Amino acid sequence: MEPHIVNVNDRPNIEAGIKRPREGVKPPDDVKSTHYLGRPEDNPMDPQLPPYAYYIHRPTGDVTPDHSHRANRVEFVVEGKIEWRERGKPPVVYGAGTLTHVEANTVYGYTVIEDAKILILFDGPPNGDASARSRLTT
Repeated sequence: MEPHIVNVNDRPNIEAGIKRPREGVKPPDDVKSTHYLGRPEDNPMDPQLPPYAYYIHRPTGDVTPDHSHRANRVEFVVEGKIEWRERGKPPVVYGAGTLTHVEANTVYGYTVIEDAKILILFDGPPNGDASARSRLTT
């Protein structure tokens, strides 16, 4: 396989096409972005080919509701600060320079405390568990 080389500035913002549960007011897509860094021939909404990589920008106040992924997740906060939530645990606030590893099927959500830019890598197709999401919105 040839090396995969991509620059985030060359990839489109796919935020408008992402369907996810929302809490509160959804910020306009021009202040919130998701760039898929995987292979150009793959479907960014349902990737099947590695690498499974995303670079996201989330504005202050943005809330990501509780959800899970089928794959392990590594997150690196490039800029900003977030409040991380997991069921049954106290929230944790962390910022730029922080790397986290989240095991598959862990239910989590977060709120952006300061505008954040985050690199997210999955070790397999990340498609979330829709049934878990619907159970967690109560």
